[in-house]
Amino acid sequence: MLFGFAAGLAKNGMTPVVPIYSSFYQRGYDQVIHDICLQNLGVVMCVDRAGIVGNDGETHQGVFDLSFFSIIPNLTIMAPKDFKELENMLEYAVTLNKPVVIRYPRGGEGKTKFDVYEPLEKQNAEIIQEGNDLTIIAIGKMVDRAMEIANILEEQGQSVEVINSRFLKPIDRETIINSIMKTKRAITIEDNIVKGGLGSAVQDIIVQENLEDITFKSYGYPDEFIKHGSVAELEKKYGLDAESIVKDLESLKINENYVNI
Repeated sequence: MLFGFAAGLAKNGMTPVVPIYSSFYQRGYDQVIHDICLQNLGVVMCVDRAGIVGNDGETHQGVFDLSFFSIIPNLTIMAPKDFKELENMLEYAVTLNKPVVIRYPRGGEGKTKFDVYEPLEKQNAEIIQEGNDLTIIAIGKMVDRAMEIANILEEQGQSVEVINSRFLKPIDRETIINSIMKTKRAITIEDNIVKGGLGSAVQDIIVQENLEDITFKSYGYPDEFIKHGSVAELEKKYGLDAESIVKDLESLKINENYVNI
């Protein structure tokens, strides 16, 4: 009923902001589609507890929202890299007068201190640092993970380009294409299931644009229900911690784990 109420407020000229857990949006999915997005109403949907939720348990894992939101028309989807970008996204979202999702995880910020906060009006991705050997495209809290991985790889002599996608929808095709064509090797990292999320979106771009000789791999959660466990335990189990990803990328060679497109 909350989503219907928010739709009614928006229909009468207000800009409601609806902060609910990711897992609870699953229960209101029908209203998000029919009461908000079908009518293209200016409701800002803040998706709390996105990604792994630790002690909240298996039923509250927020690993599906990027995927189930991505197929809804009229919807803008954003995820911030830190608290400052979350503030910027919220301020921007209330100006759009259309349905917006902003998803963010449980807990605090990562270790990386970011200096760059590009304006959101162009709905473009943000190049955190430039490189020539590998493109890492990340969204939300995984931008910090991408920087951690980039720092390790650069100590090994590799030049890594890190892109903060910021938007899953609309996704910045131009920035992503230009980077991938430059490095010819790319990975995505997200705290969401891979199917239907950032990894799927980038792979679609590679295929649709007929980008040749590209080595690509997406890192995220598999097509299964994620059991209870701490964030650190589950990221380690599913190979999403920095150490596991760096180990997987050690040779940066095409093998059975990669998709050569």
